[in-house]
Amino acid sequence: MAEHIEMKKTTPQEFVLALLGGLFAPLIAIILIIVYVMGIQGGHSQAQTPADEQAVLERIRPIGVALAIDPKAPRVERTGEQVYNEVCAACHASGALGAPKYKDAAAWGKRIAQGYDTLLTHAIKGFRKMPARGGDPELTDLEVARAMVYMTNAAGAKFEAVLKREPQPSAEVLARGQAVYAQTCARCHDTGLTGAQRLSDVQAWQALIQQGKEYLYKAAIEGTLGGPPRGGDDRLGDAEVKAAVDYMVEEAKQAIAAATPVKQAGAR
Repeated sequence: MAEHIEMKKTTPQEFVLALLGGLFAPLIAIILIIVYVMGIQGGHSQAQTPADEQAVLERIRPIGVALAIDPKAPRVERTGEQVYNEVCAACHASGALGAPKYKDAAAWGKRIAQGYDTLLTHAIKGFRKMPARGGDPELTDLEVARAMVYMTNAAGAKFEAVLKREPQPSAEVLARGQAVYAQTCARCHDTGLTGAQRLSDVQAWQALIQQGKEYLYKAAIEGTLGGPPRGGDDRLGDAEVKAAVDYMVEEAKQAIAAATPVKQAGAR
């Protein structure tokens, strides 16, 4: 006969204690997890130091910087001192490549004796180890002349920054240029369309005329001043384009003269 085993009845108090005991371990684990997560969030929410912010900015800083440059903005001519500081000083301040140093009268003496025209030709076209236009092809003839005069006059010369006087176009050339202008150029240069310099724009043409006729001829033929090559008419030959430039320059000069106030006799 099998032995009878009597099971002890569980009281309500014992049941509650057993239930609490079973929940205790998971509850401790949950509390520890909550404390750990709050600690991480607290560390992230701390205020960043200036060094931290700078490090972040360095990481997200773009590699390149885009500059918005208006191609139609008028070019500002630089002074001789500006050209010297930005271009010429690289050699003439230290004497690199045998360049005569700034204010060195002995080094400049023989060069000054060669005359203004010779020195200007050397500066524009290059001479021996000196590159054309001091190595900056964007320099205009007048800017080169100003820089050369700035240096030579500091060494004892008494030059004036001027370019060679250009020949006056004949009446026949001007008449031919006027016809080309009326047929091809006027639609932009009379109105300023596409940013073209109007013939009445004194300020714009003063700056352009200073560049010299050869510069303007090339710009009109190749379209390097923002306009189309040959005014947009490929049928025009070089002579016709140059005649149109001659006409525009003469018209602009008249506008400049009309806008220049006349000094009265005896006025200081």
